[in-house]
Amino acid sequence: MRNFLIIGLCLSLLGCATSSEKIVKPFVEPQYGMTKLQMIGLLGKPDSIEIYKKSDQTRVEFYIYVRKYGSSQDKVPVCLIDQKIVGWGKTFYEDHVSTDDIRIK
Repeated sequence: MRNFLIIGLCLSLLGCATSSEKIVKPFVEPQYGMTKLQMIGLLGKPDSIEIYKKSDQTRVEFYIYVRKYGSSQDKVPVCLIDQKIVGWGKTFYEDHVSTDDIRIK
């Protein structure tokens, strides 16, 4: 009987120990040409998504991941065109988003 009480107490304490923090996968650099599904499998779900339509009607999608370094963090946009990775990083984002682009999302 005593063992059942100890097991019950342990299980009830274990139930209280769950954390509501988001599990953050470490950022691993993707590879050019990866599909969106491969990217999500490698990096996990993005923190945000931005989608633009260029003047030539090209749809450009940026999946933005937050990379953490100790107490600081950095946003890393990964760019997809036609469901394939074509580049990533802050500089790539700044070079490929202009004021002429229409933001869809």
